[in-house]
Amino acid sequence: MGPSLRTLLAAAVLLWGLGVAPAPTQEFDTAFDPEQPVALVADTVDYDSEVQTITASGNVEVFYGERTLTADRIVYNDQTGRITATGNLVLRDPTGATVFAEFADLDAALKDGLVLGAQSMLDQQTKLAAVEARRVDDRYNILSRAVYSPCEVCADEPTPLWRIRARRVIHDQEERVIHYEHARLEVFGVPVAWTPYFSHPDPTVDRATGFLAPEFKSSNSNYGFGLKTPFYWVIDEQTDVTLTPFFTTNDAVLGEFELRRAFSNGALEFAGSVGRSDFTGQSETHGHVDTEAQFQLSNDIRWGWDIEFASDDAYLRYFDLSDEDRLTSEIYANRWARDGFFDISTVRFQSLRNNEPAGQIPFVIPDLDARQEYAESFTGGRVGLFANAQGLLRNNGEDTGRISLGADWQREWLLPQGVALKGFAEVRGDYFLISDADDPDQDSTVLRFAPLAGVEARYPLIADSAFDLTHVIEPIAQAIVASYGGNGDDVPNEDSLITEFDETSLFEWDHFTGLDGFEEGPRLNLGLRYEMFSEFGLGLEATAGRVLRFNDADEFSTGSGLASRNSDWVGAWAASYDPYVTVSQRLRIGDDGLEITRNETNLAVNVGRASFSVQYAFFDADTGSSALVDREEIFARSRVRLTDDWSINGFVRRDLELDEFVTLGGGLRFVNECCAVQFFARRNFTSQDNVSDGTSFGLTVELFTLGGGSIGG
Repeated sequence: MGPSLRTLLAAAVLLWGLGVAPAPTQEFDTAFDPEQPVALVADTVDYDSEVQTITASGNVEVFYGERTLTADRIVYNDQTGRITATGNLVLRDPTGATVFAEFADLDAALKDGLVLGAQSMLDQQTKLAAVEARRVDDRYNILSRAVYSPCEVCADEPTPLWRIRARRVIHDQEERVIHYEHARLEVFGVPVAWTPYFSHPDPTVDRATGFLAPEFKSSNSNYGFGLKTPFYWVIDEQTDVTLTPFFTTNDAVLGEFELRRAFSNGALEFAGSVGRSDFTGQSETHGHVDTEAQFQLSNDIRWGWDIEFASDDAYLRYFDLSDEDRLTSEIYANRWARDGFFDISTVRFQSLRNNEPAGQIPFVIPDLDARQEYAESFTGGRVGLFANAQGLLRNNGEDTGRISLGADWQREWLLPQGVALKGFAEVRGDYFLISDADDPDQDSTVLRFAPLAGVEARYPLIADSAFDLTHVIEPIAQAIVASYGGNGDDVPNEDSLITEFDETSLFEWDHFTGLDGFEEGPRLNLGLRYEMFSEFGLGLEATAGRVLRFNDADEFSTGSGLASRNSDWVGAWAASYDPYVTVSQRLRIGDDGLEITRNETNLAVNVGRASFSVQYAFFDADTGSSALVDREEIFARSRVRLTDDWSINGFVRRDLELDEFVTLGGGLRFVNECCAVQFFARRNFTSQDNVSDGTSFGLTVELFTLGGGSIGG
């Protein structure tokens, strides 16, 4: 009986090959190994010597290594060399993939076979079923009257949401491609498309050359209707390219491209577009480039680039390629370690904003920042050495450069009474170089010495109260002494024009965001922090404080909140009942008349299937940082899950200062295990050179395992 059992097991391996593609890294070998142990379990096993057949019936289970075959009945005919299996066939491989069938007729050489009523799971979700299946050349599974779908079905809903029916399906397991002949796409059982032939990779393939799903877009006020037909090209295991013709009804035909390449020590991506268009008033070639890369030179040293460029200010927005209004390009190299870092880069800015002169936008070369720390030193605290250099070149205007060298120190103590003390000091020397090609008489150099020292005290107080609430109150005080006279008219200020003074920066040693500015004179940074939390999700936290000086701080702009002898009050609070409600607010209140100069308020609510959020922001004008007018805006969004599959969402943004909408829109979304469909509509009320405001809409459809596409834009 031994040889016959081995043949039965070989039939099991063949049945496995009829329906299931191997994993990408798995060798699929149907050759029978006589040394491999075989186990057969059945209610009855009979041998008929006259016709030379072996019959196993009743809960038949065959085990061959990690593969198993179960059936109601298995028969091997030694005279014909044919194997038949009937009734509830189930085959499983070591990965857990499964094939089902009702009947199989196979040859003993494992080169030809027929399966009736075959259903296979190509992965954990995708199913391929056929009335008849045949195995050819140990490679092809040829299925007649077949159906392909990743959608779940049940007794109440036997028809999948979508499926592909075909007269014949050929599954090439070597190439891992599924070919369809005379195929039609059905949605809810209704035919919606037909094609004499098409193919796609089977679900085990991550990358394969071929056309991707097309994308339909619309922009009623710009290019009209557009069609994108991307082609994906796999060059090798490390490289692929996507080429996308973009056809429009009102304007150009663009060519979009994307190259991706992986290396042993990094990766790069090179993307962009090019085309000839007359959207500027005359027919010209336009395009853009967006490329980035990063490479590791050692465990802690890397280099790379992130470069963006557009031929015209309005090009990206006109063709719905990007909404950015300023492009930043950088080439860099850096080293990061536990005790310090080194970072050097060169940066170029391209403004896409209206009426912003390009000649006055600087080109940064170089931008260098380095720091080395020593945790244990003779001072008993941490010592850091730092260096910074920056050069700014302009086509029209003043060129500036700065080199800064310095050292800082800090040490902490915890007093017996619970007071946490920290002492700190910093000394820095700055060398500035100013030149102007249009006015050489303005060329100059400036030296500046910028020392400061201070002490910080914190006294956290913790108490418990009723309802299992814990309270923390922490007064904080910083006393800082610094020199005067570091911000004369001859010192250029390039990186410290905008100062973000709020509760997060209240206890900074220097409130300037860069090194060009230096905060002068003695001062006190005073604040109070409160926090309450509980085990049942209720929380509250608040911070408030201000800066006190002996003199006005003229080095800051009048709208920064720091220019007066007594700064504006800054504060923030947040209350939450997790995960249902969160409300927070950040405020800056002027010292004169308690006028609110900054107000950011946020509310987020999550209840059941609904979520809602509102963001309000007000910023007072600050002429010193080029914010010439007040800014006041509100933004709201909401989302409601109507069912497990359906959801609806909307958003609106309104400029309250100008009393007009900026943008609004909404959408309806359906997503389940096999597809995602989303309808959306959006109205943009802003315009730019050669780009009008307008309404866009779309219907995005993605069929999982086949790709996605969209209609609208």
